[in-house]
Amino acid sequence: MRRVALRPIDQMTADWVSTSRSRPSRQALTLLAEAEPEVAALGVDDLGGLVDALRVAGPAGDRERAARVFRAMLRSQSVHPLVPRAILQALLPGLVTVARRLSWGAGGEWDDGGAFFADLVATAWEVVVAWSGDDRRYAVLDLLSAVRCRLRRQAARHRTAWERESIGLDPESGVGAAGSSGTTDLEDLARTIDSLAGHGLDPSDAAVLYGNCVLGLTTTELSRMTGRSRRHLDGRRRRAAQELCA
Repeated sequence: MRRVALRPIDQMTADWVSTSRSRPSRQALTLLAEAEPEVAALGVDDLGGLVDALRVAGPAGDRERAARVFRAMLRSQSVHPLVPRAILQALLPGLVTVARRLSWGAGGEWDDGGAFFADLVATAWEVVVAWSGDDRRYAVLDLLSAVRCRLRRQAARHRTAWERESIGLDPESGVGAAGSSGTTDLEDLARTIDSLAGHGLDPSDAAVLYGNCVLGLTTTELSRMTGRSRRHLDGRRRRAAQELCA
């Protein structure tokens, strides 16, 4: 079984405990609330309270509000350097799910699951910062999908190079590039959804299908992340699946 070191997660959590209630955290919350009414309406005092509010599993209305707040955080993160850090902390449970779906980096270049997760967090940070100002309807799912795709490609490149070298092929040559490493049905599905999103497949439908079938999130988990009802998400998932099979 793949050895999983939880130290990076513990370090993130410990760092957040000390940072989230600090004076800069309160300043960041004030600036974010001034830019985003959804944040102001929560009535929290700092980024720690904001992230806590996003993780409360309440009625559908609360989940929908949490999704809107996360979307607002991504959109207005430039108001203070600590806001992207808050986004990353709020995303932590989803990142753990992605790590599990990718077997904590098994078969890749990482020494253990902890090293893989550290790389995954760094990748998530890059995506969060790069998307500053973006207004994404399914912000959480879009972020998790982007992170998973980048890490999956990184692991696949490592496997392909290692396999080609192990049978005496020059890793830089084109020989054996196609089909040298088999892909799973799950990887094929992920690649298909990625390629069709926005090109015959509604991006929102694609995000739901990706979250359910590739990331392995249940409809209940997707509902908590997006704030939409399970019935609504089931409809989008079915519609996306029908488009793929058409």
